[in-house]
Amino acid sequence: MSLRREEFGEEIAASEYVFQFSDGAKQPVRLRVGKPYMISASEWACPVELKGFEARYPDIRGNDSMQALSLALSLVWRRLEDFLQKGGKVLDGNAGSACTLEDLRTVLGR
Repeated sequence: MSLRREEFGEEIAASEYVFQFSDGAKQPVRLRVGKPYMISASEWACPVELKGFEARYPDIRGNDSMQALSLALSLVWRRLEDFLQKGGKVLDGNAGSACTLEDLRTVLGR
């Protein structure tokens, strides 16, 4: 059994950022979350990725659509937090200003 569908599917939420690495290099990144889908009566999955930063993740599994979605967002939060802790900066894709962890919390509802 594959850990993710071949196609991402319907995107239900997205945010645009620019990641600035500790060496100064910059990379546009699209944080996107897909619509959760049913695997079985007791398992759902939710596609998620930080496109432009890392390869697409396996679809995140949960007991229902809410759990799968919540876990997918939690993964994104952890990846952003790790990137910042390692000296990177997350820049707002529109304004270009640096986002703090608190800024990102408001976007991701953490």
